Amino acid sequence: MQDTSLLTLIPAWLGCAIISVEAFLRLPLVANIQSLNQTAVKVVSVIGSARISDHWKERVVPAYARQILLRSLTLAACLLLILLVLVTSWVLLASWPAGGITAALDMLMHWQWHVLVFVAAWAWAMWRTRRQRAAAAAEDYSEGDKFLHRLALASPSTRVWIDDLDQRIAPASVASTAITAPVYVCALARAGTTVLLQALYESGQFTAQTYRAMPFVMAPWTWGGLRKSKHKSKTKQRAHGDALEVGIDSPEAFEEVFWNTRSPQPASDAQPLQETAAPELLERYRGYVRRISARGQRRGESGRYLCKNNNNVLRLPLLRSAFPDALILMPFRDPAAHVQSLLGQHKRFLKRHSQDPFSLEYMDWLGHHEFGAHFRPFRVGPRCLPADAEALLNPVYWVDYWCDVYRFLLHSEPTGVLWWDHDAFVAEPLAYLELLEQKLALPSGCLEPWAEKVSPGQRDILDTVQAAVSDEARELHQQLRARAINPEQNARG
Repeated sequence: MQDTSLLTLIPAWLGCAIISVEAFLRLPLVANIQSLNQTAVKVVSVIGSARISDHWKERVVPAYARQILLRSLTLAACLLLILLVLVTSWVLLASWPAGGITAALDMLMHWQWHVLVFVAAWAWAMWRTRRQRAAAAAEDYSEGDKFLHRLALASPSTRVWIDDLDQRIAPASVASTAITAPVYVCALARAGTTVLLQALYESGQFTAQTYRAMPFVMAPWTWGGLRKSKHKSKTKQRAHGDALEVGIDSPEAFEEVFWNTRSPQPASDAQPLQETAAPELLERYRGYVRRISARGQRRGESGRYLCKNNNNVLRLPLLRSAFPDALILMPFRDPAAHVQSLLGQHKRFLKRHSQDPFSLEYMDWLGHHEFGAHFRPFRVGPRCLPADAEALLNPVYWVDYWCDVYRFLLHSEPTGVLWWDHDAFVAEPLAYLELLEQKLALPSGCLEPWAEKVSPGQRDILDTVQAAVSDEARELHQQLRARAINPEQNARG
């Protein structure tokens, strides 16, 4: 193709790309792929279930097979239609500048044509997605984003395949990556874990999974290895409405996707979360962490692993077995303030989940069941199970739950746990950040910038919450404070 013809054909390329992208978005292509994937997952679940009789399997599997065939045919028809739209729009738009229909069709055989149409289509799709995000202020994700997340996270078998593929792609040297003194932040939700996670990560002394890892969090070496932007990413207040800002380079609790994928207790199980004791997972988990750490080193980070995952309170002995020198940071708060926060977030997410079903799917995939429509308590005490949905709107339940969780943690505390008094921290942030530097063997002053960012965030405690706080809760809180590290007892020498 001559340079002159290339210039005159640019409008045709753009028009062809735009028409094809719009056809792709308007046809039920994405819906059919999602339905096909969901049906395939159901087939695997039914065939592999020991609770379903062979007679019922013989009835159900053929019905699923018919659905798969129908969806496959529909998908093929959509793809053929998109191809037809692509060719037809090109012929109509390019015939005149190219010198006729034959010349336009001949150009379809050139590799330059395919490259230029792909680039134009990709650029239009990206522009359209950003415009759609800006136009829909209430939406956190475009339809394209939602599809990609469902594709990567909805199916356990897909997550396993991605994990296995990432492990094979990673070079052999990754398997020998040293994991030294990793830091785990975990507790009952709303204890102040996110503040600690952000402060530690922004010190530049750690590697952690950020929002850039989504949705392929099971591929930390390949997908997670994409370079971090040199420019500071834009941030916005997270869905909790607690003034904490997050952006694409912010660390987040994504490790639970690994456990939901590889653990015997999947996220779809409606039962309460129980202690995890699966020694066979240890080496696989070590490999997953090594890939994250090696990826961080490849991007110029320290490689020291940092993880926030509240569900890890149920697998502390397992973490200790995986990494004997791990440090576990366990924050706690005054029970009245903590209970009020838990109750408020539960109500907030009940409303959000009723209005935005995707947000509920998203939290299920990540194993975030701390509150909302799919609340799943830790089964660590006699009062963890609510009598009904109404009980979750009563502060008495949350006080009892708080007591059960922290009593369990006090009694099962492994070595290496650092109890962290969140209330004392926000009252004296600089002193406590200096203490944290000492306990985690961090360079002096690396956490100091966060002292100005820490806010007490105090709110008046509702009378109903204050009245619900029991003597048991107050006594437990005093025990926690006695265990907590503090600047007076641990002053630098």
